[in-house]
Amino acid sequence: MIITRDATTYNALQSNLSRTSTALNQLYLKASSGVEVSSASDNPAAVGSILGCRSDIVKGERYVENCKHVQDTLSSSEVSMDSIERLLTRAKEIAINGANDSLSEADRATLADEVSQLQQELLDLANAKSGNTYLFAGYNDQTQPFSGSPVTYNGTADHQMIEISPGTTVAKNITGEELFMSPVNLFTTLEDLHTALTSGDSATVSAMLTPLEDAAEQVRGQLSSLGNTSARMDDMISLHENSLLLVKSTLSRHQDADLTEVLSEIAKMETSLQATMQVTARVSSLSLMDYL
Repeated sequence: MIITRDATTYNALQSNLSRTSTALNQLYLKASSGVEVSSASDNPAAVGSILGCRSDIVKGERYVENCKHVQDTLSSSEVSMDSIERLLTRAKEIAINGANDSLSEADRATLADEVSQLQQELLDLANAKSGNTYLFAGYNDQTQPFSGSPVTYNGTADHQMIEISPGTTVAKNITGEELFMSPVNLFTTLEDLHTALTSGDSATVSAMLTPLEDAAEQVRGQLSSLGNTSARMDDMISLHENSLLLVKSTLSRHQDADLTEVLSEIAKMETSLQATMQVTARVSSLSLMDYL
C-alpha cells in the first residue's frame, strides 16, 4: 500500500513539474518577444482584431510609400521644369534684344546661334530621365518621348496613376504632351524665334514675345500643379502615419504582453517550480526501507 501510494505521488509530482516547466517556458517566451498572443489558441477572441490591425498596417505603410514615390518622381520633374522655365525666360530676353533695329546682321546671327543652343537644350530636358525611366513620356516611360526635326512627341497622353488611399489615385507624372506640345508647342516657338532672327525682321522678332511668354506660362502652370500635388502628398503622408500610430496602438493592446505582469508571473512560477522540484527529489529518494 505504501509503495503504491509512493508511486502515485511521484507520478503526480512529475506531471505537475512538467506542466509548471511548460508554463514557465511560455512565460519566458512572452517576456523575450513581448507578444501575448502569438497563435490563435492563445486568445481566439482577439484573433479577428489582430488580423484586421495587421492588414490595416500593411495597407497604410503601402500608401505612405506610394505618396513618397509620387513626391520623388515629381521632384525629379521639377528640376527639369525649372530649367525649362529659365530657358524660355532667356529666349524672351533674346527676342527683346533681337527686336532692336540697330543690331547688325552679325549680332542677330549670334543671337540666332544661341537660340539654336536653347533648342538643343530644350530637347535634352524634354528627354530627361530619372533612373531608367523618361520623366515626360506619359505612361510609356521606357520610350524616348521626343525626337526628329521638327520635333515630334512619341509618348502617350495618359498619366501613370498610383493609389494613395482606398479608392483614390493620383498622377505621379506630367506628360510631354501637356508640358511641351499643347496648347503651345515649345519647340515650334523657339524655331519660329530662330527663323525671325535669321531673317533680320525686327518686327517679326518682337512679335515672338507673346508666344514666348505663353510658353513660359504653360510651364509655370504645370509647375504650380506639381507643387499642389506634392503638398497634397505631404498631407496624405501625415494622415496615413497618424492612422498607423492608432492602428499599431490597437494592435499592441490586443497582442502585446504586459511585461510587468509577465515578470511577476515568472517569479511566482519559478518559486513554484523550485518547490515542486524539491518535493519530487525528496519523494524520489524514498525507498521501501523508509517504510519498514
